[in-house]
Amino acid sequence: MMFSSSSFVMATIFAAAQAATTGNATTSGNSHYQYDPAQAHLEGLNGTISHSYLGAMLGVVALLLAYSLTLRLNAHIRHLASMSGAGALRYFSSASPAISLVKSKLLYAPILFYRRAREIRFSRRVTFGTVPTRLQTSFILSVVITNFFLCTWNIPWSKPEQQLLPVLRNRTGTLAVTNLIPIMVMATVKNPLISMLDISYDTFNLMHRWFGRLAICEAITHVLCWLIPKVQSSGWAAVKTSLDSPFIYSGLIAAISLVFILLSSPKVIRNLAYEFFLHLHVVLVVLVLVFLWRHLEGVPQRGLLLGAVIIWATARSLRLVTLVYRNVGRGGTKAKFEPLNGGVVKITLTSPRPWTYRPGQSLYLTIPSIGLWTAHPFSVAWSGIEDPLSRSSSLRSNYSEKRPAIHIYSKDIEKRGEETISLIVKKQTGMTNKLWHRAMTAGAGLELNALIEGPYGNERSMSSYGTVLLFASGVGITHQLGYVKELVEGYGHGTVAAKRVTLVWVIPTTECLDWIRPWMHEILSMEGRREVLKVLLYVTRVSLSQVIRSPSEHVQMARGRPDVETLIASEARQKVGCMGISVCAGGGLADEVRRASRAMLDNGVNVDFIEEGFGW
Repeated sequence: MMFSSSSFVMATIFAAAQAATTGNATTSGNSHYQYDPAQAHLEGLNGTISHSYLGAMLGVVALLLAYSLTLRLNAHIRHLASMSGAGALRYFSSASPAISLVKSKLLYAPILFYRRAREIRFSRRVTFGTVPTRLQTSFILSVVITNFFLCTWNIPWSKPEQQLLPVLRNRTGTLAVTNLIPIMVMATVKNPLISMLDISYDTFNLMHRWFGRLAICEAITHVLCWLIPKVQSSGWAAVKTSLDSPFIYSGLIAAISLVFILLSSPKVIRNLAYEFFLHLHVVLVVLVLVFLWRHLEGVPQRGLLLGAVIIWATARSLRLVTLVYRNVGRGGTKAKFEPLNGGVVKITLTSPRPWTYRPGQSLYLTIPSIGLWTAHPFSVAWSGIEDPLSRSSSLRSNYSEKRPAIHIYSKDIEKRGEETISLIVKKQTGMTNKLWHRAMTAGAGLELNALIEGPYGNERSMSSYGTVLLFASGVGITHQLGYVKELVEGYGHGTVAAKRVTLVWVIPTTECLDWIRPWMHEILSMEGRREVLKVLLYVTRVSLSQVIRSPSEHVQMARGRPDVETLIASEARQKVGCMGISVCAGGGLADEVRRASRAMLDNGVNVDFIEEGFGW
């Protein structure tokens, strides 16, 4: 299914390029484009350029696919070999100096210094996003330079302005429409390339935004190249008269919609009003596609637009099919809410058609009674058959900070043997804030109808690493918990290479332990857990009078923040086989883990660093 979907995307891109090429050797079929033979020849280059541009992008996809398959083959061989004995583990413990250099200085390195995941902030609420890696920056720059080159290549700059601007107008218009294809491919979470290329949705989303900015800049240039000669030759009255033409007003509406997309999409706006941004974004995209379709009537570039529309419509349709499949039947999907300390809500979902959960997966959750048109992404914290005895003995705390927590038993709200999916949701703004207030107001036993869509996410296996370090802060534990369970369970069954697994969880207060207490009890009772798993808990906001006790040698608790570099260096000295280091945390901790991982690579340690986005 994954390869057939990606083949469809690639076939659509190729067909769109072919359609754009056809007929471009002559002047445009629209009456607004009338050139002399020399200009017609230059216009004929547009189809060739769009064809070559899309072909180059397919070439990049092919190279990335080959690289991804090579990495997967290497991981599979390492996985099999590492289970055969200590000799194979020692072999994979050191890395090629060249590969380590590429990882340290390109793949994992921020643009400058060490800051990548920590957001650039003007204030607590006003942020300007994060810094990309050097590899991401190199790709973005190459795309920007390529677009600039293609916009300006072989343009008759020596010609008079009245002859030059129409050629530049059509070139920028063609490239703006061409860029809609990668924009649509990278926009959807249903993108099969996420799994095929082993590239996160965060990275695709970053590239989606940059391709979008390029397309908007090209569309603005396209409009200006029409407007300037029009005003110079006939004045603003002629511009007003031109607005009576469907060809002109449809193009202007599409361009204005693109400008509004640009103005409404900065990180600061997405943070302050994400739901508003998302709904406005969809409306504006529909306006762009509809009016651009009218604008390109009789123009060969309509084939490019058709490709973009097909990709967008297919992605939306597949999401709708997934939504219906997961939620229709047997009473639909139900969500049970349990408010916890620290502004957190535990949501337990029962679906007519649950799936076999794999670590790293996420889903989209909609609660119609709270926000019918809002689908929010959440990492899956846990999945399995929930026993009513463990459910009924789960702890619910009195939220007063002035007295000790009073624990009471919640009534049995699960049927024995019922398969559930559990989420841990931190109160922020928008939907999560509404969820928390609704759960707190209703108290125990709140159950609402829900819609889930998924699973999504890049399912990266950690089974081939002899030594695994998993870092998390706050609700980032939801991403790592599945890996802990999989690795400990696999160690007991002899199906993973892992011989050392360390979970590092940074939390503000000890009350946060209640978020995952029943699940950790299940993990800590697994066969072989003592031989493979070590849990390090760091509590950052604990009073000096509060006693911090480590439950055991394998579960240790400490005040303050971890010394990440010392911790990773210590694990590296005792490591077995290749090290896999994963982090799902706030920007500060994530950057510290990245920095320490790069330092280990510089020291010759074979390390793979994996960062899971803490928020989109």
